[in-house]
Amino acid sequence: MDLKLSKLVSLPSKSSFNTGLSPCKPVTLTRLLGSPRESLGTDCQPVTHRELKKRIVTKDVGPFKVTGLDVAVNSLQRVLQAAKAGDPEVYDQVKSAGMLCVRLVRGSRSKPSNHSWGTAIDLHFGSQVDGRQDGLCQVGLLRLYRFFHAEGWYWGAGFSKEDSMHFELADETVTRLLAG
Repeated sequence: MDLKLSKLVSLPSKSSFNTGLSPCKPVTLTRLLGSPRESLGTDCQPVTHRELKKRIVTKDVGPFKVTGLDVAVNSLQRVLQAAKAGDPEVYDQVKSAGMLCVRLVRGSRSKPSNHSWGTAIDLHFGSQVDGRQDGLCQVGLLRLYRFFHAEGWYWGAGFSKEDSMHFELADETVTRLLAG
């Protein structure tokens, strides 16, 4: 395995990425899809909302299988196909740390994670994931970002509590895909 993609480097300036996109608000997802379940905790739980559950799919998206919201999984597949064509080394080495996980945002007592609807994914290269709030990201994530941005995904490196392994459908993208 080529270890250069897992190497940690400083994040670029926040003004240089996520242009035209904003993080997806849980209120947007709740309005469009409902709450994934009645109560949320800190551990992953299954979706219990009947209508949302019908939209959860498991699919092989190329380098791995994921379970998530149908429109997010289809979009992710397009992202990865673009990466395969534009940066095959990144495509061959990217790994998933999970997509659907009904839980609260880490450290929150009330805010649901966007993983709860299956509209976010955590990715990494090599055997280690990048820690949150360290101002660093893996080289592979930097190279992968452009493919996500082109498809309307927000990169968690732009959060106030940086999370560079996290990508989620942007608020604008979710609204376009689900309200239109």
